[in-house]
Amino acid sequence: MNHSHNTHDNMHHSSSSTKYYVTFEFESGDRLELHVASNEYGYLVEGDMGKLTFQGTRYKNFERTK
Repeated sequence: MNHSHNTHDNMHHSSSSTKYYVTFEFESGDRLELHVASNEYGYLVEGDMGKLTFQGTRYKNFERTK
């Protein structure tokens, strides 16, 4: 999402934020897309296998198996 506005002195300011989503696939073939924090996103790699903890649509944790 990008947001920009003009201040009283006509200077242009803008800010942006990025949301990160990860799709998890279960052994059944079902998939679930969850929003994850940016610091978690960097640790998740395609092909990782492990235990996903979530509540409804809220991501809680992912424990990678070795």
